[in-house]
Amino acid sequence: MIKLTYFALLGIFSIILLIAAVYYLVKPAPTGDSSVGWAIGIFYLAGLLGIILLASLFWKNKTIGIIILCIPVGFILFPILKSKARDLYAWLPMQRSAELTLHIANNTRALVNVKLECWFGNKDGEQMTLYKTLEFTSKPLAVNQHLLSDYDAQLLSAKSAFVRLVFYECLQESGNGYSYVREIQPCMQSQEIPIEDFLVKDYLIAIDGEKNSEAFKSEVNRLKQSEMYKSGVF
Repeated sequence: MIKLTYFALLGIFSIILLIAAVYYLVKPAPTGDSSVGWAIGIFYLAGLLGIILLASLFWKNKTIGIIILCIPVGFILFPILKSKARDLYAWLPMQRSAELTLHIANNTRALVNVKLECWFGNKDGEQMTLYKTLEFTSKPLAVNQHLLSDYDAQLLSAKSAFVRLVFYECLQESGNGYSYVREIQPCMQSQEIPIEDFLVKDYLIAIDGEKNSEAFKSEVNRLKQSEMYKSGVF
């Protein structure tokens, strides 16, 4: 069994190495941002080659060889297991004193996407990860209520490290016989909200155009100059 496992892993990694080597030899190197991923791929390829060569030296002691070959397996499985553990943490129920209802009051004449980004991690150490985004569309001058599920309410009030509230103006446009909604980047407004603020029964989100960011205003002016903001309201 040990012998079979050793040669199976060695064969699988050798085939992967061969396919990757042919890919890098045949395809020309990209430029720009894509070149970063290309370089990282070569680094991983060199690491896999080193693992294969090192494991081959222990062909007489196949137990050590298997341990060496399990290093890339662990490297692949670790982020998967980490993601599953995060999903389990997000799923585990926690006691809430009341249901959570979001009240979104759009005080502008714009169609606005409201996004609540749930960020996981330790702000003082571990890199932050965007786990889930709750998204709602608010029509002009409308007030809407959204009763959240227990799962989403727990993400906002207990599970996340912090919540980021973001507003995006949306333009309703048409072309080539179909209509679509285009989200203006950068966002109108954004702010971090402590999760303790969601330990309530009702939470109000007010959209006020007077508080739009300077970056958004600059982008709107640029779009107006190029006549790409015809259905915008700011």
